[in-house]
Amino acid sequence: MSLLMPTFFTDKITDVSPSFLKTQGVTSILADIDDTLTYHKDPHVPEKILEFINLMKLNNIKIILISNNSKDRASKFAKKLNLPYISRAFKPVPFGINLALKKLNISKNEAIIIGDQIFTDILGANLLGIKSILVDPFEKNQTAFLKLKRFFENPIRKKIKRDKSKKI
Repeated sequence: MSLLMPTFFTDKITDVSPSFLKTQGVTSILADIDDTLTYHKDPHVPEKILEFINLMKLNNIKIILISNNSKDRASKFAKKLNLPYISRAFKPVPFGINLALKKLNISKNEAIIIGDQIFTDILGANLLGIKSILVDPFEKNQTAFLKLKRFFENPIRKKIKRDKSKKI
């Protein structure tokens, strides 16, 4: 079960502050796209996310987008935020995450993975010993595949949310 437990959790990525990250020794965020930064497959960047990205940049926190989606999806979204990205990351397999660390030229101790999925983002972080933050997904109306994943995630999410020591 511990491989499925995030280091921290919060409702949304915008709850994460630069000062919190710095107290954790984090210099860089590896952020999921769909349901973490925007609605699933939505090309629009919400204003609050743009403000969050700018705040991180102002505080010298590097960000790289890391997505299991196609290059087309990831590159278009990354371009709007002027951020580097890794597409087809195959999370939770370490390949894409290691590539992101290399691209930012950082160690795993300086990174934190922020995402909405336990079986990809959180498991991937834990397999490599990287800190993680689980966020609630942007939307509840999802594809059949995501609904199935959420069904299996729900009992784990309930357990996570009972542990108030992990709440940001």
